[in-house]
Amino acid sequence: MIDVIAVMAAILVLVLTVLPGIAKSNPNSKAFQCLQNHRRLVNANRMFAADNGDGFVSAESVPGRSTWITGNMDSSSANVSNYDINQDIVKSPLWPYLDKTASSFKCPTDPTTLVLVNGRTVPRVRSYSMSQVFGQGLWLDGAFINPSISRIYAKGSDIVVPSKTFLFTDEHPRSINDGAFANTVVGAQPGDPPSNARIIDFPAAWHEGGCTFSFADGHADIHKWIGSTIKPSLSTLGTLTLNVSAGDSAVDIQWLAANTTVRK
Repeated sequence: MIDVIAVMAAILVLVLTVLPGIAKSNPNSKAFQCLQNHRRLVNANRMFAADNGDGFVSAESVPGRSTWITGNMDSSSANVSNYDINQDIVKSPLWPYLDKTASSFKCPTDPTTLVLVNGRTVPRVRSYSMSQVFGQGLWLDGAFINPSISRIYAKGSDIVVPSKTFLFTDEHPRSINDGAFANTVVGAQPGDPPSNARIIDFPAAWHEGGCTFSFADGHADIHKWIGSTIKPSLSTLGTLTLNVSAGDSAVDIQWLAANTTVRK
């Protein structure tokens, strides 16, 4: 009897280990579709760069560069950017390279909806943000003061470690605003006290407690968060308090820092 229980326990562990991988490889799963969206975004950025002297789109407004997406997300039904793809998405410099497909801008797992003044319930149109290192990098120091301590990138050839530099990520629906995802690398280095780690913008956690990231080398993957602070509730709309202590998610912020950029 004990042997049977041991075998059943081993099978359960194996199933729990294999299921996430199956979900990511099943074309009908939302996780697979999200990964495909990320791959399309990275490929679109590459094609844009090939047509523009290796110049990447920018995560935010930067003189002389094309911003990947304009408009802010929030919970207001009066904000047209939230629900009308014609407001910002079709104007994205990546739009022509995405076969003009609006679904490429949103994770299919994102549950966020809005109730318009006419009573109609509509989904919000974007859940992806681009790493701030492809913009001005203003939060890399954790204080919006000295971004120059870390590298930021305007061209593909600038990137030091493409496989460890994320381009796009799913942002928490109560954190997402502009098109840039901000996180700090200061206070999140190996050997830094965990109490120094801070969460600036919140990533999403709707893929079984994980979040999709796409990287400059072209690969995309779902990263599972360890702490609980980095996974606030999805139950209600409204803005999260950003730039907070990472608490039990310090190890998660260290992972983010290690996959953001290289210190100068």
